[in-house]
Amino acid sequence: MSTINIVLTDEQLNTLQQNIYSTISNAISQARKDSALEKRYLRKKEACEYLGISNNTLDKWIEQGFPRIMINRTLLFDKQAMNEWLAKHA
Repeated sequence: MSTINIVLTDEQLNTLQQNIYSTISNAISQARKDSALEKRYLRKKEACEYLGISNNTLDKWIEQGFPRIMINRTLLFDKQAMNEWLAKHA
């Protein structure tokens, strides 16, 4: 087996490290978003991301009867109920 040695300047090494860190951070962030969207019940911010709408739009839809669940002070949205509501209003 052969060995290859690569010589980098400090600047190149630093840039490489930053790129690797950025790539890993972005992958972790995306994995968290994907994981959150796999849940059936979403918090408001997650619901907005799932639907691809702004917080203000969701507030307007809630006024029009958009399905939501309030438990104590926690507002949740059921993805199945949201999809059914959207299908009825399409």
